[in-house]
Amino acid sequence: MRFGAGFWGPFPLGWYVEYAVMAERLGFDAVWIGDTQLLTPDLYSAMALCANATSRIQIGSGVTNTVTRDLTVTAGGVLALNEFSGGRCLLGVGVGGSAVGTVGLAADGAAEFRRKLALIKALVAGETVTLNGTEVRGKIRAPRVPVYAASSSPRVLEVAGELADGVILNVGVAPELIREALDHVANGARRAGRDPASLDIVVIAGSSIGADGARAVDETRAWAATTLRRVGQWMAAGGDELRALGATILARYRWDEHIALGAAHARPVPDEIARSFVFAGTAAEVTRTVRRLEACGVTHVLPLLMGSNITGTLEAWSGEVMPTWRVSSLAGR
Repeated sequence: MRFGAGFWGPFPLGWYVEYAVMAERLGFDAVWIGDTQLLTPDLYSAMALCANATSRIQIGSGVTNTVTRDLTVTAGGVLALNEFSGGRCLLGVGVGGSAVGTVGLAADGAAEFRRKLALIKALVAGETVTLNGTEVRGKIRAPRVPVYAASSSPRVLEVAGELADGVILNVGVAPELIREALDHVANGARRAGRDPASLDIVVIAGSSIGADGARAVDETRAWAATTLRRVGQWMAAGGDELRALGATILARYRWDEHIALGAAHARPVPDEIARSFVFAGTAAEVTRTVRRLEACGVTHVLPLLMGSNITGTLEAWSGEVMPTWRVSSLAGR
């Protein structure tokens, strides 16, 4: 199991650097940085500063998109960062999400996303593509950048299985939800003649860990709400209850509150349902959640750090959750 640490929010840019340095010191495998213009610092500034301040940890976009970011700008930016960091960059990309919703744009559909993802993947591998009747190729000499497709929808999950090096599942943390999502990934992979087991399977979810498990869940309730808004429309595993709750959240959703603590659209989400969508609670509870995900075939967990004590949650992951896998890995060697 690999462990990432995700950061999203209107924090000072220097905080992102401090969190990346801390995550590296605490033994995380990757730092993933959000990309919602005006609500988060510029992605490439943050990634570059984090890469400069660290030496081992991978630095990923968690996630950028194919609407507000032109695909050639994305490819050029991440190639430059991969050259500078010595091949430590990861490119996570999705159809839009908060970056488009907050400025009144529409997310890309699955077919358009597939087209753009194929072009981005070729460009960051150093290949030549044709765009607008013109042959285009990056001139920056850099190692190939692994590309991850992030999604909460069945058709884009299939695109991820077909084209990406990894998939970032934003569908919750309950095994039944993960298995249903992975079925779509596997369908896309098999259609393209690929082995689904070759993909890095990442699960992203809001995270807060503390001795007061109920408070930790409350600090991540808005993440549960934003995920429910997406998956409630199609997830069979959730049944009628999740479908109805997702519809309620969608009708009330306000992008200006998004995943903020106390967001009004998150209030209808009860604790027992919220726990199916977040890495939250006590360290022991979160450890059990990660064990269940591993049994489903998940290879990489990505807690998006939320709440009033982000450094405390980072330390809890490192000191109380991750050792379960680090110790067993060393013993196996």
